[in-house]
Amino acid sequence: MIELFALALIRAQVAAAAAVLLVVILRPSARRLFGPRRAYGLWAVVPAAAAAAFLPSLAETMDIGSPARPLGAWAPKLILLWLAGCAIATTILVLREHLFRRRVEQGLAGPAVMGALWPRIVLPADFAERFDAREREMIQLHERTHINRGDPIANLVIAGAGVLGWCNPMIALAARLVRIDQELACDATVVALRGGIRADYAKALMKAQMSVSTSPLACGWATHPLILRVSLLNRREPSLTRDVAGFLTMTFLAIAAMVLVWTIAPRGPDAGDLHAGFTAQMDDNGAIVWVRGR
Repeated sequence: MIELFALALIRAQVAAAAAVLLVVILRPSARRLFGPRRAYGLWAVVPAAAAAAFLPSLAETMDIGSPARPLGAWAPKLILLWLAGCAIATTILVLREHLFRRRVEQGLAGPAVMGALWPRIVLPADFAERFDAREREMIQLHERTHINRGDPIANLVIAGAGVLGWCNPMIALAARLVRIDQELACDATVVALRGGIRADYAKALMKAQMSVSTSPLACGWATHPLILRVSLLNRREPSLTRDVAGFLTMTFLAIAAMVLVWTIAPRGPDAGDLHAGFTAQMDDNGAIVWVRGR
């Protein structure tokens, strides 16, 4: 079982890296054709590809191709190394969140949405002094839209993926880019809901650009590229036809990624190879167990 899990883990990391590369290539075109909201949904390709790596591949199902060589003694060592890295990554994540919450208590963080399961809007102590009434309305509307869209939960999933893929540089790149696309999608949702606010919205963005959120779980107001966000505010919303086409395209790409990984994933080692060096014995309950021979 450890051997199979180690092989699936390697497959998942490779599949996720390839999927991230595909998304990086397609996201500008997806944003131009279908708008930022559908382009953000393109990131579903990555978890879909990684999940397919844990399924029995087509070669294994059809019993075709040459079996892979077992990892042998390297399998448990690989799993232990991966688990140790996950523990360290989780510790860093918790510490960063703790430091952010301390800044919130001191009135030095925000505007942002904090908390995944019970999200709330946090504002800096000088919020009323720094922004006028119209700008404060824009900022709070943006943060409420994050909550309504479920972005805090998405950030928790993104952070979890970063922990599981701590050894994969493409996952680290994806964690950065997906947060940018999340902000662009939220901006597009806000201006679609409220007409005639683009100028005030852009003004509030520029004024708050130096307010940086350091939490990997929070949805910050102005923590991402300003020029790109302001430039996209001037684009027209995609038509209903293009929006539906975008949804169908992103869904198709996610399913296609799973099918492709399932199809091209190599065959794993045979059971006989996995049990090489082991002898079958019967335990006290009458079940067969494999014991390494001397």
